[in-house]
Amino acid sequence: MLIRETSKENYSESIADLIMATLGSARSVHQFRSILFERKLKRYKKESVRVALSRLHSKRYIEKSTSGWLITKKGKSHAENIRLLCYIKSPFKEKTLSNMIISFDIPEKNRIVRNWLRNQIKIFGYKMLQQSLWIGPGPFPLSFLKRLEDLNIRKNIKIFKISTKK
Repeated sequence: MLIRETSKENYSESIADLIMATLGSARSVHQFRSILFERKLKRYKKESVRVALSRLHSKRYIEKSTSGWLITKKGKSHAENIRLLCYIKSPFKEKTLSNMIISFDIPEKNRIVRNWLRNQIKIFGYKMLQQSLWIGPGPFPLSFLKRLEDLNIRKNIKIFKISTKK
């Protein structure tokens, strides 16, 4: 299953997300069905599940085979994108000293990723100085830096450490 690193208040799992996660993690159709119907999807109406499966199929994220539903390459890519846009818990305590500045220039065509970055650094406790210039605690966790690489936006970001002259 996809594990979301965000609180339940910020993210409401949809049926489609659940189906994609289950298809991506199940080793067999039998395992898929047991996970899908005996656990999480039990709380949804069967018609809602059918509609979600139909939508995923029309977007070509899943396909029907003789043995059941299978996730496609496009579906795996979509599930990976969902995972990449999950939020990382802040490792910083409240009122931690602001010793880092982050500046970014992410194009409008990557609006979703840019909004994710803004929200993520807010979670870390950063405050906006100007539109794409933020100040907050540091250093950033390695998982965050890795995520920037995975999203292919690290080249659009500059990180500065603030220090006092002695």
